[in-house]
Amino acid sequence: MSDFIQPTEPPTAGERLPAVTVGLFGPRKLVRTMAEVGLDIALRSAGRVRFLSGGYDDQADAEERYLKFRDRIDSAVFPGPWVFDIATDGHWLTVPSTHLPLTGAALYAALLRASLTIEDVDLSRVSIDSLSTADVEEAYAEIGLDTTDVYDIPYEGPDSVAGFAAFHREKWEQQHTTVALTTILSVERELRAQGIPVLRIAPTRSSVRDALETAILLGRGTRMGAHQLAMIAVQLIPAGLSRGESGDYWQQELALMTHQKLLSEARQVGATVARRSDTLFLVTTTHGALVRLTEQFTIAPFLGGLTAQLGVPVAIGVGAGQTARDAEGNALIAVEESVSRDGKFAVYLDDTSTRTELPPAPAVTEATPPDSTSPIDPRALEIVTSIAAATTPAAGQQVVVDVESVADIMQVTQRTGLRMLKELVEAGLAWPLPPARSTAGGRPRQQFRLLTEKLD
Repeated sequence: MSDFIQPTEPPTAGERLPAVTVGLFGPRKLVRTMAEVGLDIALRSAGRVRFLSGGYDDQADAEERYLKFRDRIDSAVFPGPWVFDIATDGHWLTVPSTHLPLTGAALYAALLRASLTIEDVDLSRVSIDSLSTADVEEAYAEIGLDTTDVYDIPYEGPDSVAGFAAFHREKWEQQHTTVALTTILSVERELRAQGIPVLRIAPTRSSVRDALETAILLGRGTRMGAHQLAMIAVQLIPAGLSRGESGDYWQQELALMTHQKLLSEARQVGATVARRSDTLFLVTTTHGALVRLTEQFTIAPFLGGLTAQLGVPVAIGVGAGQTARDAEGNALIAVEESVSRDGKFAVYLDDTSTRTELPPAPAVTEATPPDSTSPIDPRALEIVTSIAAATTPAAGQQVVVDVESVADIMQVTQRTGLRMLKELVEAGLAWPLPPARSTAGGRPRQQFRLLTEKLD
């Protein structure tokens, strides 16, 4: 199941809130429950919320399933803290995320199902994993049962899960328990295969709903921040000329060249360029695009490249705000300060009066391939040859690939595809390119250029 869950009715309310897509990840049965709850939320949102289901049958497929949908989602919900921690520790989490909570409420339903489906079950002799001791004791106190013969092993990080199955098996073999309750699908399957009575603790629909609502807020916060207006004021500082002078043929030519170069740069992030005078230009964009242009506010947009290409100093002022007027006002104030420093750095201002100095980007030099006399790793050579053979670029066109295309060509998982690309980079047979812009939100996709000329 991988279709969007969304309402069919046209939007009638909430148009000011940005549309959000939430990814639902976990075992297929649990994801179906999440999607059913999500459908009710989507119907109430009038088209502003969508859910994309990413269920899997084996925990080993969790990362690949997530990476398949990462460019299409604004936030994600995981089945529990285990997968969430694995994604965080593995550095493949790319959007704000949450997980279904493990609480005593889910334990009530599991105990009820055990009493109805397992013959001669004694609910006071049970082994439980993942839940805290406090949650277990509170749940048992609510139903008036003693916990003297209830054994609990709480979740204490991803490594603790490896001992869950052995914990349950030991208590069963010692005849201390009559049923095992687990939150982990693989543990349930292992115990069931060994003939041990076992049920999985599933979150309540109320808990699922709370987690989905949290994910919506996380995704919406990212979207709203990314859609905040931003403006970049670009001021030429021609030597020997005041900023008010115009009409000179040379200055007109310089203005035209500046406009063309700004248009070329702006198109890459969906921005627009307006010419205010022969020396002043305004680039209108969003805060999200500004983050990409400034590489997370570490370098000035346009500054180094324009100065080098035009041969004259350039000042850059960046302004952000909730309205176009606010963003423009902040940009013009910022560019004046940049002009006063002869364009040595750009200045960023926003509605909170935050002021940041952004230095020019380091000079870009063509990467020097490894010494041609150095032997190329045979495995890397075999990989790049296979990938290049499967691509059909036009004459003179570079071969550019990403993790998904490499995984498809080589018939491997995306994780293995990424490892192959890293091998090619280390062997000097590929160069990482700036991440391609994603039109659907989420993390931009990393691309790589294959150095096929080395195969000649």
